[in-house]
Amino acid sequence: MTSPTSGQFITSEQVLEQLFRAGFARWVADAKGHLGADAASAAPRVVSKAFHNAWMERQRLQSQSELDAFLGANIQHGSARELTKRISAHRMVHRAEPKDAHDHVEMTVDDAWDRLSHTLQGGTPEAYRQRASAARHGAADHISQISKRGTGWKPFAFMGVVIVAVGIGGVWYLRTTGAERAIMHALASNDARGYVTSYGQQAKVTLDDSTVALVGPDSKLTVPNLFGEKLRTVGVEGTVNFEVTRPEKRPFEVRSGDVVITSTGAVFTMRRYKTDKSLVLFVRKGAVDVRMGEATRNLAEGKSLLVTDAGAMNVPSAGDLEEASSWVDGTVSIVGQTLKDALPRMKRWFALDIKVKDTTLYERTVFIRAPMGAQKTAISAAEQSAGLKFTYIGDTMAFVDAPPSRGGRRPPSP
Repeated sequence: MTSPTSGQFITSEQVLEQLFRAGFARWVADAKGHLGADAASAAPRVVSKAFHNAWMERQRLQSQSELDAFLGANIQHGSARELTKRISAHRMVHRAEPKDAHDHVEMTVDDAWDRLSHTLQGGTPEAYRQRASAARHGAADHISQISKRGTGWKPFAFMGVVIVAVGIGGVWYLRTTGAERAIMHALASNDARGYVTSYGQQAKVTLDDSTVALVGPDSKLTVPNLFGEKLRTVGVEGTVNFEVTRPEKRPFEVRSGDVVITSTGAVFTMRRYKTDKSLVLFVRKGAVDVRMGEATRNLAEGKSLLVTDAGAMNVPSAGDLEEASSWVDGTVSIVGQTLKDALPRMKRWFALDIKVKDTTLYERTVFIRAPMGAQKTAISAAEQSAGLKFTYIGDTMAFVDAPPSRGGRRPPSP
């Protein structure tokens, strides 16, 4: 299934259809878990949209695990988007037009693939356009039908009052507290979507404005519920590569700590983990503006910047830049770090939880350049560069001092 020349996993529409049909039931169940019972009928459409996004990004997907991570993130995001639309429909309940009962019938895998295949060909038949239009009002019709049955309308009426109150309160907040406080509130809100990766994992997320975010290991991308409507800001803890391709009146904005990065169109990688004392930024294409406090710096294509927590803006060292950005191209770099600092990095990038009992080894210098996921290569590089030996102590992975070579010398560090 994977192309031997490019490494591309989805090599044709036929392959996409096979993957779609094989995973349809599982992904629909996942979408229903996000949507809840009232919106469960939308699950096939959410899954179809996620697979459509996967087709658009197929050149970057090289394995089943990468596809699964991509679909999982997109289904989570798409489900949240669907629920937002339905809340809007609840607000318009009294304006809803009568709908046919079939609007709430869940699509089969054949229906869903037929819909998706027409989309891949550049459009949808009139029947699908009509169904999509009707679906936008489906939630309002559902409430209207329930309200005719008697007392069953009361919980929904109460929910509608709450939703309208929240909506009015949100507008008031945006107008009276200022854009800055509104953005901070939106990022910290409980309804913000968080895309979180663990050790050794990545996730690709396509945002509502078509921006593509590749989330690196041990990282979190926060997307406010109002993204694309009231604001265009995301929050980052860890490392993410952004591809901002759609120019809009409101610039795309990333916030990490006190640093604000804005762009109207660029490809850039940024890194700032919770334990870091600085942010490292590399612009691959286009240009971005970087602001911290009153200081602002424009960064052009091919340029990099290191912003300290104290507000200083400097050019990062070659090692810092390589470590912060090379992972996007598939290579993890841990360059010139002490073993003490390299161990948590090996855990982050390779999911290797290696212990060291002899703390005198902590000051050994480690150089690792290894493909993403290549645990053995990473271990071997650490052994050779720092004079270490990998072993197991019981069930625990560990580094110990390597025995001297025949000449009585330990392997030298580069």
